[in-house]
Amino acid sequence: MKIPSIHIPYPPRKPLKPKLITTGIILSIGCAGAGWWFWQQQHITKTETPSTITLPLTVQTVVVHKQLVPENRTLTGTVEAIDATTLTSRVTGRVEQLLVQEGTRVEKRQVIAVIDVSDIRAQQQQAAAQIIAARAAVATAQANRSSALTQVDTARGKLSEAEASLLETQAELADAQLNQRRAAYLYREGAVPEFNLDTANTRVNVLQAKIRQIEAMIAQASSSIKSAEAAVGEATASVEQAQAQVSQAEATAQEVAANLDYGVVRAPFAGAIVKKQVEIGEIAGVSQPLVTLESRDRLRLSVAVPEALIDRVQLGQSVTVHIDALNREVSGQVSQIIPAADPQARNFTVKVALAPTANLISGMFGRLQLENTDRTAVIIPPSTLVQRLGVSGVFKVVDGKAQFQTVTVRPINGDAVEVFAGVNEGDRLILNPAPSLQENTKVSESNYQQYSRGASHVE
Repeated sequence: MKIPSIHIPYPPRKPLKPKLITTGIILSIGCAGAGWWFWQQQHITKTETPSTITLPLTVQTVVVHKQLVPENRTLTGTVEAIDATTLTSRVTGRVEQLLVQEGTRVEKRQVIAVIDVSDIRAQQQQAAAQIIAARAAVATAQANRSSALTQVDTARGKLSEAEASLLETQAELADAQLNQRRAAYLYREGAVPEFNLDTANTRVNVLQAKIRQIEAMIAQASSSIKSAEAAVGEATASVEQAQAQVSQAEATAQEVAANLDYGVVRAPFAGAIVKKQVEIGEIAGVSQPLVTLESRDRLRLSVAVPEALIDRVQLGQSVTVHIDALNREVSGQVSQIIPAADPQARNFTVKVALAPTANLISGMFGRLQLENTDRTAVIIPPSTLVQRLGVSGVFKVVDGKAQFQTVTVRPINGDAVEVFAGVNEGDRLILNPAPSLQENTKVSESNYQQYSRGASHVE
């Protein structure tokens, strides 16, 4: 018997959701990563053997400290003459003679140049003529004054005579008036004739007229005195003015005479001509430079001292100056400190008087050495320095590993180097690092020391 087959249809398949796809991908990646890590651990375990384990490199180290650095600060300056001057012309004129050249040595009062003073000679003659005219004016004014004084005396004499005559006439008038009254009384009594009364009246009238005339003479004499005295005042003023003109003319003559002397230019001290500013035939004006004169007997160094070091310089302090051109040391003494700093550079100008030295001349370059300028700095031994690709550096020990650090340094002496950047106090540096030492190499410090070579240790 045949069993009939029964067909059961499958239910319809639903499409996969996007979330399930993403989750599957993540699980697949995670499984792959876990498998790779497990394989790596197995590979490292199999390949690592005791023979390939790197041991720390044994090194010697030094601990860095700040130390006192004794140093002599060197300041540069220029040699200059203490006695130096630029000779100038004090008159205007043509240069007739110039008796020196640059480098010529001259003695004190030696003639340097001669200036043409023809115009000044003409002024001298004119001044002499002015003196003669002024003195003549004085004589005239004095004569006028004497004449005025004579007039005053004459007028005063006339006044005295008039005043005396007035007194005499007044007395006569008084006597005449007394006779007039007596004659009038006697005439009324009939004791005298009328003629006697007329005579007395006439005499009184004559005397009164005379008195009026004398008073007019007195007034005229007084007026003459006043006029004569005014003339004396004017004459006196004229004398004083004329005398002032004489003094002015004489002063002008003296000035002109001095200017004639200024036509000859002389050396104020012995020295050497270092610069010539004019040539023969040129016109030299007042205050125009002619030549520059310096004395080589006394020289000094002019140097700019920073404000941070000025307290180390004292007047009278003995110092040493190196002259490069002579390649020798010259002793000196601080002779001057300018008490004002340059507002831009903050430097003080210091003058150092130099001892007499052969072949030393102004303009040479000099170096002033200041002692006792100790300071603190980070100091390391030269044996810690290495070169990597042309760069200076050191190896520090940090967390048991060697770390290369570039540094900025300055050698102080054979066993000390000053570090400006890259190393700090307390750092441990590897001594004599091997050329093959690499960055981050594990190291072991066999011992370390406190470095204090080259200077005193500062805790």
